Amino acid sequence: MGEGTRWLELLKAYFAISMWVGALFATVLSLIVAIWNLPDPFAVTWLALMGLSLAVPLDLPTPRWARALTRFSLEQAAKYHDLSLIIEDPAALRPGRPYVVGYEPHSALPTALPMVFCEHSPIVPPALKSVKTLATSACFYCPVVRHLWWWLGGRPASAAEMRGMLSKGDSALVCPGGVRECLYMEKGREAVFLSGRTGFVRIAMQYGAPLVPVFVFGQTDAYGWMKLGPRAVPQELAERLARAIGFLPLFMYGVWGTPLPRKVKITMVVGKPIELPKVEHPSSKEVDKYLETFKQELSALFERHKAAAGYPKLQLLII
Repeated sequence: MGEGTRWLELLKAYFAISMWVGALFATVLSLIVAIWNLPDPFAVTWLALMGLSLAVPLDLPTPRWARALTRFSLEQAAKYHDLSLIIEDPAALRPGRPYVVGYEPHSALPTALPMVFCEHSPIVPPALKSVKTLATSACFYCPVVRHLWWWLGGRPASAAEMRGMLSKGDSALVCPGGVRECLYMEKGREAVFLSGRTGFVRIAMQYGAPLVPVFVFGQTDAYGWMKLGPRAVPQELAERLARAIGFLPLFMYGVWGTPLPRKVKITMVVGKPIELPKVEHPSSKEVDKYLETFKQELSALFERHKAAAGYPKLQLLII
């Protein structure tokens, strides 16, 4: 590949990824600048336009151009990261059956998630074509970005939303540890927060939906970060703040200090589904049992694939 061709491929990838990663940062920055410059007429106009965009319903049919743009973006992002998708037992994933996908780790930003788990992705497993991602509700209060993430298959995280997906026969994807995992991120170690995260297991049992463990290698290295926590503020205060606002205040940076992720190889591994009994009112003991099974399977998945993914010395902390 010539130098000119290589740069063209990089520019295509940066443009594609910036549509759904950079858009978040650009929108938030534009709102901060506009508020800072009030009562300037341009600032007032911009804030009014952003406010009006919040009135546009999310559940409108996705325009054809948006589907094409989303597919292009996902293809380029997967190519940029040289994404490898490993499904341990493809035959165990049966089309027409709803699943609950447990995706880990969250990392600073789970950039690999939509590359696979989106109906517009060219590599989404056929049995999970209808999967929808439960994302923090804060995402859907941000102008512009809320529609972009909706097109990527994101839905506001709530028990009611998850039950609605499963009752329709759609699969639901959750990152059980969520933003709280960011509090425990360290170089050379992956952290997964599952302590007390029983909600996704309980709902899966109520619908008899198997749990599918997924682990992603390389995603955490796509960004550098500086997080709110010890030294700056007590850990407990950082946790309370994260729960209150739906995300952890985190300064993250990628290529040249921008929001674009670094060009690192990403390997996503999909484990074998964990069969659950269908129980309308599972006891806490039953739920805890299958949460422990999920932890064990996730840990085993990590150990089986970390060397081949290029991280033989990487450690996993499950909290």
